[in-house]
Amino acid sequence: MKITDIHIYGYGKLTDFMLTGIQSLQVIYGENEAGKSTIMSFIHSILFGFPAKVQSELRYEPKEGAKYGGRLTAIFPDKGKAVIERVKGKASGDVSVLLEDGTKGGEELLNDLLHHIDKGLYQSIFSFNIHGLQNVNQMKGEELGRYLFSAGSLGTDHLVSAENILQKELESRFKPNGKKPSLNVKLKEMKQLHQDLKKAEQNNEQYWTLLREKENLENDLNRLHQRLDQAQQELFRLKEWQDLYPLIAEEQELIKEREKFAHISFPANGLSLLEKLESVIQPLEGRRASLESRIILLEQELENNQPDHFLLKHEHSINAAVEGLPFLEKLNQEEKELSIKLENITEEILNLQERLHLQIDEQQLEQVDTSVFMMEKVKNAQNRRNRLQAMKQELDDRFNDEKSVLENTERKIGELKEQLLNEEELSAIKETLSFTADRHNIEKELQDTQERLQFLQRAEKKEQETRRQKTYQEKRQLFFLGVLFAALFGWGIFSESWVIAGAGFAGAAFCFAIVNKKEPKGQDSFIKNEIKALNEKERSLLDKLKQPDFQHAASLEAQLKKDSDRQNQLIQLLFQLEQANEKYEKVIASFEKWENECAELENELLQLGKQLFLPHDISKTFLSEAFNMIEQLKVLYREKKYTAERKASAEKGINEKLHTFDKLKGLLDSEPGSVQEIGYQLKKRLKEETEKHIKQGEREAALHELKLEHSTVLAELSHFQKDYEHQLSLAGTDAAEEYREKAAEAQKLAELEEKIKQVRKQINLNSFSQEEINKYSNVTKPEAEIQAVSEEAALLQESIPGLQRKLAEVKYEIQILEEGGTYAELLHKFALLKSEFEEEARDWAKYAAAKDILDRTINSFKNERLPKMLAKAEQFLSFLTNGGYVRIFPKEEGSGFLIESKTGAVFEAKELSQATAEQIYVSFRLALAMTIYGKYPFPIIIDDSFVNFDHVRTERMINLLKNLTGRQILFFTCHKHLLPHFQEEQIQSVAKEKLSV
Repeated sequence: MKITDIHIYGYGKLTDFMLTGIQSLQVIYGENEAGKSTIMSFIHSILFGFPAKVQSELRYEPKEGAKYGGRLTAIFPDKGKAVIERVKGKASGDVSVLLEDGTKGGEELLNDLLHHIDKGLYQSIFSFNIHGLQNVNQMKGEELGRYLFSAGSLGTDHLVSAENILQKELESRFKPNGKKPSLNVKLKEMKQLHQDLKKAEQNNEQYWTLLREKENLENDLNRLHQRLDQAQQELFRLKEWQDLYPLIAEEQELIKEREKFAHISFPANGLSLLEKLESVIQPLEGRRASLESRIILLEQELENNQPDHFLLKHEHSINAAVEGLPFLEKLNQEEKELSIKLENITEEILNLQERLHLQIDEQQLEQVDTSVFMMEKVKNAQNRRNRLQAMKQELDDRFNDEKSVLENTERKIGELKEQLLNEEELSAIKETLSFTADRHNIEKELQDTQERLQFLQRAEKKEQETRRQKTYQEKRQLFFLGVLFAALFGWGIFSESWVIAGAGFAGAAFCFAIVNKKEPKGQDSFIKNEIKALNEKERSLLDKLKQPDFQHAASLEAQLKKDSDRQNQLIQLLFQLEQANEKYEKVIASFEKWENECAELENELLQLGKQLFLPHDISKTFLSEAFNMIEQLKVLYREKKYTAERKASAEKGINEKLHTFDKLKGLLDSEPGSVQEIGYQLKKRLKEETEKHIKQGEREAALHELKLEHSTVLAELSHFQKDYEHQLSLAGTDAAEEYREKAAEAQKLAELEEKIKQVRKQINLNSFSQEEINKYSNVTKPEAEIQAVSEEAALLQESIPGLQRKLAEVKYEIQILEEGGTYAELLHKFALLKSEFEEEARDWAKYAAAKDILDRTINSFKNERLPKMLAKAEQFLSFLTNGGYVRIFPKEEGSGFLIESKTGAVFEAKELSQATAEQIYVSFRLALAMTIYGKYPFPIIIDDSFVNFDHVRTERMINLLKNLTGRQILFFTCHKHLLPHFQEEQIQSVAKEKLSV
């Protein structure tokens, strides 16, 4: 995988930010706070998703409203180019992937491209920074070896962390000679408890005898309490029976009285039903009489009010005639308006004929072709005429412009030819310059020398600054050491300890001598010698160039170059002259073409004018306006004809309406005058007869409804009378009085039933069941039974305190034995403690098994995967240390390793310097990515991981990165002094002021 382009829509403080043309080895330089860490986080987020809000990792959401997210363009070995875009959406963002062949997908396709590697594994293997080296600096002794081994195995220190956690968990539970671990504490408690258990076993027999006596006393006491509870419950039930017995007796008396009315048979609610039927039948009788009288009255009114049916038959004709009166008025008005319009059209036709000066009648005018085709021809001809006029103006302007350009170009060519050198002058200059051909080589050598000199001067300045800081630091340390020795000297004098005073004086003198010691002058570095040699070379080259021959050659070369420029300018002007001639000829040709088109247009205009019966002068100049007038004249003739036809139609309609009114006025009794009076009288008569007809229909409908209602009342009356007779028959009576007497007896029976029901309801309120009622039914004197049960309960109450005192004495004796702990209790405690011990022992065994598995995993890695990785790490380490260390191999036991120098000496990690340990860490991380995870060709991202290296180590580290093949490397740095080690195209800068584009 190789990243080629980065486009950030909005991520942290970066907005619409792009990096394009990313190389296989790409350095991304920027000052602090420029956004390098933001770009690294952006790459991780696009590939593996935005961090969740609950995570501690920063989400870098933009603060200024930009769209959250962006896209990467990357090349995959098996899929080609892919564009990966992720924007804000669900928790990890909405991702879309577009492959080179057009395939589209989301998270699933992206996981396939990334071989299902997650973010944690990627950061552990392919992305590392200075924090890994800081961990190396913070570890000492055996921890350093285990950390470097874990970093080389997994890419992180998880292996060391897991091993330390397991060891702490084991030691917190058990140590062979420990006192605080939980298993050690419980073992000690179990030993003490076992001794107490042996002592309690001696008093065990007496203790068990007292326990048995206690149990017997408690059983006797429980039996007495149970019997007392039963007696008290019996006494309570007897008192309840004493209250219930009178209700049962009353119920039996009511049942005997109810048997007297057992023969009565009467319908439920019979009396109310009979009264209800009587209240319905009486109103129905009244309605029947009322309806019969109303029917007779309506029949008489129908006979006395009959409408004029003959007039009603002509209702449609009368309505049509009356409704046509406004139309008749409209026709009269229209006839007048059409007469006026006809006069106006005639006058307008005469005006147009005068403007055209044409003597042409209507029949000839109709033969003139004014179709859309003719109109289009006239329009096209007019457009061509307008276009040719505009073309004439444009051609005149072009002719003047091209003529001016041609004259100017010819003038410039003449002036330039006068300034050119002739053949003799050119030959003389070239012959002179042939003797000074080495001048260019000397100038090139001088330029290279000056560039090399500037580079060495910057390097010397930097080295002097470094040496000055180092000297200052050493003198500062010697000063503090001298102060310490002086204090020691003073203490020796004060305490009269001359040995200490002598040692302090010697130390202070030594420090003073070293501080004031001058550096030897014969230690000029190689850079100073090189600068001196280059300065001499520069002076020599400058002296050569200052010689008269070289100075004169420079002026000749300038003169020759100026003449060459004039030659080139002359060639360009000749080319421009040729182009100007061509344009001038084109303008002349355009004039000839314009004249031909004008002649063709004139013939076309004359032909069109002939077809329109127009004279030649109008055809040439005003053809379009004349065509429009002819077209208007034809429209006016047609409108005149149409108006005359409408006027004749209006006159015909007026005559028809007047004839209709002449026919209808015979229906009236009197003889009206005008047409409006006839219409009014007809409308009035028709309205009167129509109202009579409507009222007659209403009376017939009302009569029909009354007859229907009368039949309904008769049917309802017959139905209710049958129900009334049926109700009397249900009670076995023939008259209403006899029915009411039987209803009174039925009421008495219902009251008895209600009383029995109320008594039973009171009986049911008691808690007695039917079985208990049957049981106590023989107890007719409850008072005597209550007395007997009360006496029995008193006797039981008196015997209980004696048993309770005896039980308390036994419990006291047991308590005395239990103060030292009973055997059973101690045995229970011992079993409980043993169970807790076994539970913690099982936990200890789990951690022990986990540590054993981890150890076996480490051993398996040593034997299988580690050799391949170590071989590559040895190669990298040898290169970084310039062959100082040549071999790395793991320890026989544990997770550390050993390193062998070129002399054959073997060292542990704790014996190495911090710088060497950092080089080993980098070698492990690169070897891990190139070998064990070599099948995943992901970019390696490095964030300023070599800032603690000196310039020699840094240069070798950068050379190692340059030599890595088949893997893209993105190197983020804020140190400008590293940039000269890379080519210009390998460096891209991130400036603070360019964060938002």
